[in-house]
Amino acid sequence: MRRFLIFFAFISVAFLAPGIMMAADSSSTDADREQQTAQQVSYIVSGIVSYSRWPDDIAPSKACIVGSTLYMQALFDQDVNRNSYAWQHYQDSDYGEVERCDIVYIGALTSSEQHNLLSEITGKPVLSISEHDPECYGGSLICLNLVEEGSSFQVNLDAVARSGIRIHPQVLKLGRE
Repeated sequence: MRRFLIFFAFISVAFLAPGIMMAADSSSTDADREQQTAQQVSYIVSGIVSYSRWPDDIAPSKACIVGSTLYMQALFDQDVNRNSYAWQHYQDSDYGEVERCDIVYIGALTSSEQHNLLSEITGKPVLSISEHDPECYGGSLICLNLVEEGSSFQVNLDAVARSGIRIHPQVLKLGRE
């Protein structure tokens, strides 16, 4: 419970702090903002994964990044000693083995590429997190909304139900706010 409260507090700050910090320090560079967003993405992703349960309580072992993303290095830099999974990157059209992934982080893809990718994993216990679908219409379980005012996410409850992955109710609630 304590760990969830820390995650909840960070997510709350992640939603509010970027706008406050940018207003307070207008001299911050684009690189600083990108670095801050990358850290937020990494923390949000690892937090969501840590509050997700796969069928038969199997710990995720393979995490995949598909497409290009500015936040790839932040995901690769996650604490491998703390996580049960390791990240791999697949090029935009090279995702034939993605169905073996437990976690799929979807970066920039065309809508047809994203549709093809999601059709491969729909109904399977794969936690899909999409970077370029803030309204969550594409079929991912989790959709990040990365804007200057702060990072947030949406949860596609239909996709979660079809996947068989259980996500902590408080995380689901955060995704609706």
